[in-house]
Amino acid sequence: MRTPAGGIGATAILAAMLLADRLVLRDGTTALLFDMDGVLLDTLALDLELAERLLKPVVPHEFTLTPGIVRANFPYDIPEFWRRTAAAVGHRLSEEETARLTAELNRCREAEAAPVHEGIVEILKDARSAGLRIALVSNNPREQIDAMTAATGLAEFFDAVVSNDIEGVRKKPAPDPYLEAARLLGAEPARCAAVEDSLLGAESAAAAGCFTVGVATGACDFRTLSASPHVDVCYSGFQEARVRLGNGRVTEKFLVTPNEFVSHMIEHIAWRTGRSVDVRYTSDDWRRLGELLGKELRALPRRRTASVSLGMIDDGSCEVVLRDAAGQADGRSGRFTLTSSQQVDLDWFVGVRCEQMADGRPLLAMLHGLADGGALDIDINVTSFEDPHHTWEAVFRGVGIAAEKLGHPEGEAPWETAVTGAAEEQPPAAAAGGDAQAAAQPAARSVEKGWTTLHSSVTRAATQRETAESVVRVEAELGGSGVDWKVDVADSIEVDGMRELLREFARGAGMRLDVTFRATRLNSSHVVTEDIGMVLGRTLRQIALERMERIGIYGAGSSLRGVEDLDAEPVHVGVSMEGRKFCKYVPLAEEYDAFRKRFLIGSTLADGMFSEDLDDFVDGFAGGMQASVIAHFGTSATVEEGWPMVFRGMGEAVRELMSVNESRRRLIAGVKGTLA
Repeated sequence: MRTPAGGIGATAILAAMLLADRLVLRDGTTALLFDMDGVLLDTLALDLELAERLLKPVVPHEFTLTPGIVRANFPYDIPEFWRRTAAAVGHRLSEEETARLTAELNRCREAEAAPVHEGIVEILKDARSAGLRIALVSNNPREQIDAMTAATGLAEFFDAVVSNDIEGVRKKPAPDPYLEAARLLGAEPARCAAVEDSLLGAESAAAAGCFTVGVATGACDFRTLSASPHVDVCYSGFQEARVRLGNGRVTEKFLVTPNEFVSHMIEHIAWRTGRSVDVRYTSDDWRRLGELLGKELRALPRRRTASVSLGMIDDGSCEVVLRDAAGQADGRSGRFTLTSSQQVDLDWFVGVRCEQMADGRPLLAMLHGLADGGALDIDINVTSFEDPHHTWEAVFRGVGIAAEKLGHPEGEAPWETAVTGAAEEQPPAAAAGGDAQAAAQPAARSVEKGWTTLHSSVTRAATQRETAESVVRVEAELGGSGVDWKVDVADSIEVDGMRELLREFARGAGMRLDVTFRATRLNSSHVVTEDIGMVLGRTLRQIALERMERIGIYGAGSSLRGVEDLDAEPVHVGVSMEGRKFCKYVPLAEEYDAFRKRFLIGSTLADGMFSEDLDDFVDGFAGGMQASVIAHFGTSATVEEGWPMVFRGMGEAVRELMSVNESRRRLIAGVKGTLA
């Protein structure tokens, strides 16, 4: 696809006119030039229906005519169409056979007027109102063009017609037909927009110097046209564009774009802003799609001037800062910048394939458009990249989270809105002489071998796990404080320092913890930390499930409360309930191997805790909660400084994760809406 001057590949028409809310053209366009078959009229459907039936009496052997053969030859004039189609099934047509087939197809076309493609009449009318001159440029003879446009009521729109029987005008893919159309209209080719459905026609229009619009309603599919170096912008059809974020539930979503991965990125933004979404978009002008989505974000309440988020999913993560750019003195509508940590080769990340996309440039274009349409300054630092689709998901999740945070009052963190959620369930009426408090507590239940849920509610839960090595019990209560700690292990096992780290976690989370551990057979420090982490994670997951069902929660959170935290706090932690376990440490300014040797493995804290045992706690916590945990290290924090920050950051992330979000009631954090 051709690159407009100053653009980002085939992604945007930076200055544009819009026809009928469907077709975007460059400003300065004075003429609109249309191919006929496959663009204006759906003659392809008729040809697909007739081709095999008309060809069978002519070809002396059995054959199967696939739609692909018909579509590939559809752009040529009718005699050439028959010659190529017959050759594809192993038969060479005589001139007499070619003439007979051509006459028969013309007769069928004239007998049954081909339907006009959706949006064409609206575009033609709006082009007329805008003062554009319009021509029809076809590989058909003039007599047939006149008959078909008259039958469909389109003839009145054209100021000129270029057919394939004009003397001295070579057929497409030569530039002659479009040069002739521009001459007849008195327009410069560079100020003409040509609309084509085939590579043959696009090559002709591009060679003439026209701005070339591809539409995948005829000879070529969208992917083929969009990838062509002769096409400036491509459409899957000319349906009216619609991009809406609504006030419905997040499960109310209709998403149709030419690229499924693009649709998924929009879904992430809608999900994280807690909105229903309705998107019907047919173009690869991704920047305009971003602008339309940005306008929807701009319409949402903004109560603060800046917000920050840690976007994450599995091995992908980023940090996002949004600033309200509305009313800037320099007249800017918004800007977008992309940077990366030392762990990420940014050019490689943007340039690598991502599912249905050849590279990430369409997503960059969307983000530029989002900044413009949303009046936002968007700064994204890509911090972790192993799988491109995970990192791009992290980027768009992060933008959605930060956009939602803009709606919170200045100085208020999202989790400060009723972190304890709804009041505890009211106990059923106690029987005479009964105990209402006891009635409020459900009986302990075994959930799987070795695991017992002792009780659970929207603010409290207790879980016990028994193995051949240990018995661990953890109770957590949102809104409480402090840590009760009782650990029974051999004297040689030094784990008392874990209590203070759990206090850091509890402070960050705003909760009380009661932890009991008893070694039954094997005494090992890593068993203590990993098992406690696993049971704590399972306990918090139980509270999260209760809250999801009854009141709705964010389902993901981080320790980043405000933009100032990016520089003030050297460690940033994110936790997201995905229904599966993942944990990752991301040093932003040093090589991972050096960080691993310095921080994760082989270091001993002053209180005797081993760094690798604390890593086991995080791993166990992620497994018990079935969540992703990511910790970013902005500076070279020592183990003495860093590990308490990791624990406090995990707690702060859990606090935000548990916070009330009514739009997600009876759902979980992931877009799929399942825990599987």
